[in-house]
Amino acid sequence: MCLFSNSKKDGNYMLKCVDSGYVNFVATLKEAEAGSVDAQSKLGDLYMFAKGIEENLPQAFYWHNKAAQHGKAHSQKCLGDMYANNLGVESDYEEAIRWYETASAGGNAKAKFYLGLMYHIGHGTPKDYGQAYYWKRQSAEQGYVAAQFCVGLIYSTGKGVAADTHKAFDWFYNAAEKNHPLAQYNLGLAYQNGDGIERDLKQAAKWYKLSAYNGDYSGQLAFADMLADGVGVEKDLEQAYVWFKVAECLQEPDKVILEKLNNIKNKFSGSEIILLDEKIHMLKDIIKSREPVSNFAKLLRKYNKEVY
Repeated sequence: MCLFSNSKKDGNYMLKCVDSGYVNFVATLKEAEAGSVDAQSKLGDLYMFAKGIEENLPQAFYWHNKAAQHGKAHSQKCLGDMYANNLGVESDYEEAIRWYETASAGGNAKAKFYLGLMYHIGHGTPKDYGQAYYWKRQSAEQGYVAAQFCVGLIYSTGKGVAADTHKAFDWFYNAAEKNHPLAQYNLGLAYQNGDGIERDLKQAAKWYKLSAYNGDYSGQLAFADMLADGVGVEKDLEQAYVWFKVAECLQEPDKVILEKLNNIKNKFSGSEIILLDEKIHMLKDIIKSREPVSNFAKLLRKYNKEVY
């Protein structure tokens, strides 16, 4: 949030920028109007992500476009995002690809990742899993965690490259170490099934638990299942019940899980269930506070769009 939110203090309007802490908005605006490419890009972010000022997507597009025309790779990537998602400008997948390609040429790792997604989905271009792999791999090698997870998936499924469970495991591990919930779940699955690594149920439980705490539905169900059966972890029906119920808040489980949940519930008295419900609420609050959500993902959620 902004520090003073457009209220004047000591002659300054102090606002929080996306990446660089508190900045003087008026000074940034003057710098942008005077032609500073960095200031134009910052201003685009401020308007796009409502950091200290009201969200204004047309203004975000205007300032990112000015910075992009002068070679700012971050703003070029943002134009790709806006064209791809109908944010402040009419949706145009071909324009999105053009800007992602331009930003990628400038070394922007996120642009490379989204360019790979466009090839994977077939937006603005025919589907091409080989190109999807190429660009996601480029992004992953620059350390972008979402791309590292996706490269793991590609090696797991064999779409765009020969399937290789060992390489899939390595990429999942890279992303999981950086706290990517789906990568943590897939790493747990690899340890549970012995895919690309020696089977290790304790390690499976460890990674499922991390995924669960980071808000992943599949990780929550898998960890609850291990707790219920005492597989890879000490059996704990109370914790199993809590995790099953937390997962149920995200999505209704299938009949097998619901049957297991009801069987566990029947082992507790009404007063015990009340106490467990309190633990569920506390756990949900912890998970919500830990959920890693980017500014861009939050923006897409606001407009009911998926992070494609």
